[in-house]
Amino acid sequence: MTSTHGLTGDERRNFVRYTRTRAWPMLQRFPITDELHDELLAQMLGCATGTVRSIVGAFAEQARDTAADMLADPRFRDVVGALPFGPEDRVVAIGDSVTADRIGWFEILSAAVTLVGGPAPTMVNLGVSGNTTADVIERFDLVEASRPTHVLLMLGTNDVRIHGRAVGHRMATGPETERNLRVLLDLIAGLGTTVTAITPPVVDQGRIDAFFAGEPVRWHERDIDEVAEIVRKVAPAGLDLHTASRSEDLGGYLEADGVHPSPAGQRLILAHVVEHLTGLRSGLAGPATLNPNGIRTPSDR
Repeated sequence: MTSTHGLTGDERRNFVRYTRTRAWPMLQRFPITDELHDELLAQMLGCATGTVRSIVGAFAEQARDTAADMLADPRFRDVVGALPFGPEDRVVAIGDSVTADRIGWFEILSAAVTLVGGPAPTMVNLGVSGNTTADVIERFDLVEASRPTHVLLMLGTNDVRIHGRAVGHRMATGPETERNLRVLLDLIAGLGTTVTAITPPVVDQGRIDAFFAGEPVRWHERDIDEVAEIVRKVAPAGLDLHTASRSEDLGGYLEADGVHPSPAGQRLILAHVVEHLTGLRSGLAGPATLNPNGIRTPSDR
């Protein structure tokens, strides 16, 4: 997208969905007020500040609604209650747009730990759309400043983002991604912090080819497979979301671009994350009939 003015309502919502200016490194190092964050997005979108606030509020409500729907299942509520986090913990998510998503897995998790009641850990979303492993190394001072006691790390999709039309080049080679992930794990360990590495979810090559046709950016499924193997290699105890999501029917779990999880896909990711963190099965990580928001209808329960 070369211009963000003259956008449709859906395009504005999609932009706000993945754009978290509060996590941008420059604006973390040189903070601005909440009002200026809203104004910044409004200026970028060519709309009123109130429009931005309405969109952000609607996404926050959707994340809470999804969390409440998932918690209506006693099995999922039990798993969330068994998470290894206490009120003194600071759980920090590091990732790209899959994590930055305002209706994504970490936002739903943050809402869920609040809704179950009782003292909850502090949840910090440091997901930044477009980030590569190298980008996170560059902003590691901000990760350290967040004072994490547990880090959830999901990176690599943008390392294999290809730029160029006639000639395409990846953002990082396989060896570079491996080196960067090892550096990040070492830096996190140096903080005395627990880390859970997560392989990136699968993508849909057919949708990617159709959505990005003629564009100077694209992805290849085989490259995502390579990144997943690298994560498994450097963090064998991590969550292999890539293998878990490969077993699903991707029809309802990915957006039209074939890269970003849909609301239903984000719900699936969260189910796998909480099951991995607790070692318990919620029964919600398998196939389910979901509406477009990732929320089951009463007849499905």
